[in-house]
Amino acid sequence: MAPGVWRVTTPMPGRPSQVHAYLAELPDGRWMLVDGGLGTEEAWAALEAGVREVAGGWSAVAVHVITHMHMDHVGLAARVKEASGATVLMGRLDAERMAHAAAHPDEEAAYRAALLRGCGAPAEWIDAVQAGHATARAMAPPVAVDAVLDGDMGDVSGAGGWRHLWTPGHTAGHVSLHRLADGVVVAGDAVLPRITPTLGVNRQREDPVGDYVAALDRLAALPPALLLPGHGDPVEGTARIAELRAAAEGETEAVAALLAAGPATTWAAVDRRYPGREMGAGTRMLALRETLAHLRRLARAGRAASEQEADGAETFRLA
Repeated sequence: MAPGVWRVTTPMPGRPSQVHAYLAELPDGRWMLVDGGLGTEEAWAALEAGVREVAGGWSAVAVHVITHMHMDHVGLAARVKEASGATVLMGRLDAERMAHAAAHPDEEAAYRAALLRGCGAPAEWIDAVQAGHATARAMAPPVAVDAVLDGDMGDVSGAGGWRHLWTPGHTAGHVSLHRLADGVVVAGDAVLPRITPTLGVNRQREDPVGDYVAALDRLAALPPALLLPGHGDPVEGTARIAELRAAAEGETEAVAALLAAGPATTWAAVDRRYPGREMGAGTRMLALRETLAHLRRLARAGRAASEQEADGAETFRLA
């Protein structure tokens, strides 16, 4: 992909069908692994084969950076830790979130149910989502994080020449990695070549859409020579960053336009946003979280107002 940086692609069921991990050779001859894959045997076999081919085996991997806590990036981290003994690094907010979810699964489920009820989701659909999350947990067992990456920017301990950049929005604690020598950036899901990363409400930040816009500005200011994404092909320069920034701002305007048809819960707003589209539970969950993030951004700016209905659902209207 770039001098001293290799890509290892692992399979996923569904869409997207693949996710990338990256191996970067460090100045002392050891290797840094960024991300991994979903916690399946097929993904592990692909990752292990790549590590053996590029680095010679797990003993050469000294640092493992996880860009964010989504299961297609963190799912193999516990097995990587066991095989390599590598130091595991993760953005502070995502590390805290992952640890909390592992320690308090019942509270996590209650929070998720309350969030979905507030969106106006039907009870039977909420039950289906909860069942899906219980099944998915097996593909992303928790991993002990050795140190957190905190602040807007900083050196990556044990990985000379690389620094982390806080790039939230997709998750609250998402980080990208920047090699100062040549401007290579391992971007995780912060910059994707053909699709826009999902944004969504979270428990740690008030405005994930605004966070993402600010993160893109930080990336553009580097500036990057080459962006290596978690999915898809490498991206050169800053043109795609500008496109994603415009898309995020444009989605806020598109959600505002949905309210012109009248007040709506988040569930109803998603129906207006994607009329006639059949969605699986996971896809609709993402759509609800993202639409709610834009609705709350509009409310924070005074462009929308909301009120809670008797059933607990929140209805938004243009201010």
